[in-house]
Amino acid sequence: MSRFILIIVLGAFITYSITSLTQNKNVTQATENSVDNYAQTKARNVANSTVQLLMSQVADDYSWRVTTPVTKQIFDGEATYTVTDETFDGEDLIKFSVTSIVCDDTMKVDVYAKPMDYSLGFIAPATVSTSNNVSTLGDITIDGRNHKADGTLIPGEGTYGIWTTGTYTQSGSSEIGGTYMGTDYVPSNPADPNIIAENQTWPGGITPTTPEEMFTNLPNGFSLKEYAKSGTGGSQYVTDPSLLSHPLSGVTYVELPSGDSWTSADIEGSGLLIVHNDSLDAILTNTKDNFAGIIIGDDIIHLQSNIIGAVISITENPSAGNTIGNSGFSVLHSKQVLQNTLMEIKPRNFGFAQNRLDVKHWFE
Repeated sequence: MSRFILIIVLGAFITYSITSLTQNKNVTQATENSVDNYAQTKARNVANSTVQLLMSQVADDYSWRVTTPVTKQIFDGEATYTVTDETFDGEDLIKFSVTSIVCDDTMKVDVYAKPMDYSLGFIAPATVSTSNNVSTLGDITIDGRNHKADGTLIPGEGTYGIWTTGTYTQSGSSEIGGTYMGTDYVPSNPADPNIIAENQTWPGGITPTTPEEMFTNLPNGFSLKEYAKSGTGGSQYVTDPSLLSHPLSGVTYVELPSGDSWTSADIEGSGLLIVHNDSLDAILTNTKDNFAGIIIGDDIIHLQSNIIGAVISITENPSAGNTIGNSGFSVLHSKQVLQNTLMEIKPRNFGFAQNRLDVKHWFE
């Protein structure tokens, strides 16, 4: 009888031991799985959060790139990242590449994005647009074909060379080029009539009398003058152009006294340059140095700078026949420069999780 009891006790002990070992093994495996899952989730969160941080940086400064890998400690993990320009699926995009490590677990994330089209409804229809009869002299070149910011030609995506509510006169050895219906026209003299638009009407049928009226999507009451006064992004407001700091950036607003002119105008820099007063007779003349962006002036005479972007003269009564250019420089159309310029003007507030970049692809 005692032997039988011993066998029962021994069997129970063995069964308990096996059950206990199995339970311990299951608990250990569950713990390991939990740790692995935590590490994987944490690594994923670190990688995706890093991408969001990088996108915010680019949204604040569209030229910001990181071509050499950088490693930082982020949220109890480690992230190595680059921000580069790449062509993907036929588009020129910004690539955010992040590899994160948490507890030996690794997550790789590649995101392709581009600036959102916050165009502000910019209505200028050509490389040079005017509300008056316009002419060119000398050997200036105005080219409405599309160019990258570095001047590289992008075929078939351009616009008119000259657009005017009046008539255009081409004199001297000046040359005009552009794009019409997808066909590029190399700058020439005489210019092909397809890329010269005369006797036009501004979109909406109203001739702009303020810089704000060149945009259809500005928030109600938004003032470019007040924005310039804020200093955002290097913006400046002056009534005396000699007080400007160079290079220009953001919104540069020069409000001249009625009938006054900014002569030998140093426009070195980029962004949105406005030369305007309520009388529509602020004169911008004999420019010097290079500019990338948008120039909106009341009365623009004798461009003598290399400009990439767009030029708009809004007065209907120019002081000198509005000879827009008379020298050996060039005005080139660039969608990239226009977009970059308009993206730098931020009249919107962006809340949490509101992207300022258009995400095209997100790979994990």
